Amino acid sequence: MSKVALVISDLGRGGTQRVLTNLANSWSQSGVEVSVVTLQNRDRDFFQPHPSVQRIEIGGVSESKSLFSAIRSNLNRIRAIREGIRSTGAPIVVGFIGATNILVIVACIGLGIRVVISERNDPNVQSIGRIWDFFRWAFYRFADTVTANSHGAVESLARYVPRRKLVYVPNILVIPPESEPFSFACPTVLAVGCLHRQKAFDILLESFALICGQITDWRLAFVGDGPENDALQEQAQRLGIGEQVQWLGAKEDPFPFYRAAEIFVLPSRYEGTPNVLLEAMACGLPVLVSDGSPGPLEWVEEGISGKVVPVENAQALADALLELIRDPALRKRLGQAAKSRVAECAPEKAVPVWEQVVGLRSAEKMPVPPFFPSPQPSPGGRGSRGERE
Repeated sequence: MSKVALVISDLGRGGTQRVLTNLANSWSQSGVEVSVVTLQNRDRDFFQPHPSVQRIEIGGVSESKSLFSAIRSNLNRIRAIREGIRSTGAPIVVGFIGATNILVIVACIGLGIRVVISERNDPNVQSIGRIWDFFRWAFYRFADTVTANSHGAVESLARYVPRRKLVYVPNILVIPPESEPFSFACPTVLAVGCLHRQKAFDILLESFALICGQITDWRLAFVGDGPENDALQEQAQRLGIGEQVQWLGAKEDPFPFYRAAEIFVLPSRYEGTPNVLLEAMACGLPVLVSDGSPGPLEWVEEGISGKVVPVENAQALADALLELIRDPALRKRLGQAAKSRVAECAPEKAVPVWEQVVGLRSAEKMPVPPFFPSPQPSPGGRGSRGERE
């Protein structure tokens, strides 16, 4: 039986955690012996792997109050990750997200196992901190394979990782069957994601306030929570749109809300390839994104598979929203194109790509080139510091 270990900081809320869970469940149910190694304990889980997936919790997530304590803590994490991986007996390990990836690479030195890491954001637009950025530059090249979920991220990584080690792999998009339906009381613009500055939901609120007087029967809804929750709700009240904004909190299954909404908006300041965007597109929603990062623009082409507006431009976002709200035929056309565009992320297509890249499937059975050239030039983007796992 094939064995693989997947390592991540936690299984809390996040697109990467959802991708890992989908991957672990798919492989486990197809006969692969899958172990998920986390630093956080399972009582902090948001996503639940299939019972057949072995779960190993190693601890070691805490605030470091000094440089010395940070070094000591990370040495302890490396030791714990190494022992956790060894205990699985897996000949393949896959690490997820920047800082954890670096710890995995170091932890696997001398173990004689295949190390694959998954970069979930574009290093060109998102820093993980000055020291960790340096470690990413220094250590990523020592992994056997470095994957990214956008062509722009692959190009960014090529500055310090040999191109022969770089692989683009799509997100795995698992769409659950329709359960108990949800319905909004009014036509609704939907935003899904962590309530964090990265997502630029403050810009979305400004935009909605600019047009709410012209669309009194429409509402704006947020699925998610995060550190900006209180500030965003206070902003909505200051803008006078508190009664037109609905805060739904985090949902393990956001699909009933995608199916009930009319428009999906993701105005992020920076992104990798966000799962929520692909999920909305798969549900046939017309999508509106910013040009802050190249990842979303590999899926959303202006006027073809969605709408694209300049990052942090509230007026442009308001104008695009108003255009979609006033044109049902445009919404339908863009929604249908969006659904077709994300077909490559379906499990039957994406999982075999992952299997070949990781080493669970031979290249002869599933020929996939090591690097997928971007279909169009990736525009530059602007980011901010800090990593979201």
